[in-house]
Amino acid sequence: MKITLNFADEQFPEDSLSVAEIMQRKKYSFPHVITMLNEALVQKTDRKTTLVHDGDELQVYHLISGG
Repeated sequence: MKITLNFADEQFPEDSLSVAEIMQRKKYSFPHVITMLNEALVQKTDRKTTLVHDGDELQVYHLISGG
């Protein structure tokens, strides 16, 4: 499948993967992350069951705090 991940083209051999699987493969291990699939928020509790398919757009935002 071919997807857009953080505005860049990515390819995976599978037909679909969960948001959590993609984050693991890309080594996204930040403690505070927001995920959006096709402009819809994906809750942390739903990342293992929300599937990404060919043509989808996934965005993973690392939250940073400070002052």
